[in-house]
Amino acid sequence: MGELNAAVRDFVLPDLGEGLEDGEVVAWHVSVGDVVTLNQPIADIETAKAVVTVPSPFAGVVVERLARVGETLAVGNVLVRVDTGSSTADAHRSEADEQEQPRTLVGYGEHDMPSRRHTGGTGGETSADSRSQRPRPLAKPPVRKLARELGIDLRDVAPARVDAIITREDVEHHARAHEHGKEPRTNELTDVGSRPGNGSSVRGFRGREPGDVEEIRGIRRRIVEKMETSRRRIPAASCTREVDLTRIWDLRHTLTAQAMADGYDVKVTPFVLLLRATILGLRRFPTLNARMVGRDDVEIDRADYNGGQIHLLQAINLGIAVDTDRGLVVPNIKDADAKSVIALAVELNRLAQRARDGSIEPGELTGGTFTVNNYGTFGNDDGDPIINHPEGGILGIGAIRLRPWVVDGEVVARRVATLRLAFDHRICDGGEAGRFITYVGSLCEEPTKILLHA
Repeated sequence: MGELNAAVRDFVLPDLGEGLEDGEVVAWHVSVGDVVTLNQPIADIETAKAVVTVPSPFAGVVVERLARVGETLAVGNVLVRVDTGSSTADAHRSEADEQEQPRTLVGYGEHDMPSRRHTGGTGGETSADSRSQRPRPLAKPPVRKLARELGIDLRDVAPARVDAIITREDVEHHARAHEHGKEPRTNELTDVGSRPGNGSSVRGFRGREPGDVEEIRGIRRRIVEKMETSRRRIPAASCTREVDLTRIWDLRHTLTAQAMADGYDVKVTPFVLLLRATILGLRRFPTLNARMVGRDDVEIDRADYNGGQIHLLQAINLGIAVDTDRGLVVPNIKDADAKSVIALAVELNRLAQRARDGSIEPGELTGGTFTVNNYGTFGNDDGDPIINHPEGGILGIGAIRLRPWVVDGEVVARRVATLRLAFDHRICDGGEAGRFITYVGSLCEEPTKILLHA
């Protein structure tokens, strides 16, 4: 660029939470020449924990973007340069003040404001310029990703309702409507039907197809790092118990009806009651709500080896494994032990929705102390849950199925699930782990015990 004007300000990529080192640009909301206002969203950045919409700290004209979509930028490197001394920017700032445009919250990209093209005083625009002037459509990051994979410009997609946010269903409907007669796309994932020798038009799960190459970055990179660290550093052991959840299964209807009557628009599911039982179990057996300190970087065979410490944690920040379009995300319910059953249900619903629509914030994904993974929702009867390092354990819950069960000497059909506890054997002995899962199972089989402490 040469020597920069003194009025040109550099906006460097900030640390978006918990010491993150870099972020990937997944979408730009402004182009070079656009006039931006203070706090106007300028880009969506995917970190190792979440997708965050970053706002401009300056008002002015964008003179340079320093990263392309898909490029990873280190924290502290320049993301964009803004000319804060432009007379055109001053005029637009005055106009924006008069209109009292709303500001957008960081990390939540629903109400993005369209940028305005700085034409340098000329009145002519090409057709491409005219297209870029159309207001930026509203959509969550996972929906934008799907549109990119399908080669669809979101400005061509009509939402189901006027002025509504474009949903995944809107994009898929648009793709089906334009399936015939479309031109081949380059550098994008294509439909199976467009591949040589394949007559099917059905796409693979979440747009994946044989032959695709996926870069390990963003959320996926974080998953890889966490899983490798867990397997490498934690000597994990496990124990299981089959549990009769019939009473919990039946109780959910009564509790949901009561919640609705009290004004809560939320379902009290068996999973919520299992979360509450887990919390009570962690209070009774605190070595499972603990972590090792001072051991990870020490060689075990050193003569002067210090064994470190086991910290039994006060707070129970209960992690919930959520399957999303971007991969496995684990937000956690802060101070879960202080929440009632209905408060757990409300917070679980909120976090799961934010994780799936991409609006989850980094702080909601850090600080967990124990995780619960409900892989039964995928039809799995059992699994091999991996501990979310540096936590001390994870509880996996299998599918709730009707199975033969002995009750009072008679074989009857009951709703049964398998609970599997994986635990850090450095922190917790097998006897304590076994007693924990037995205790949690007994609470579930007699759910009045759960409500007694709710």
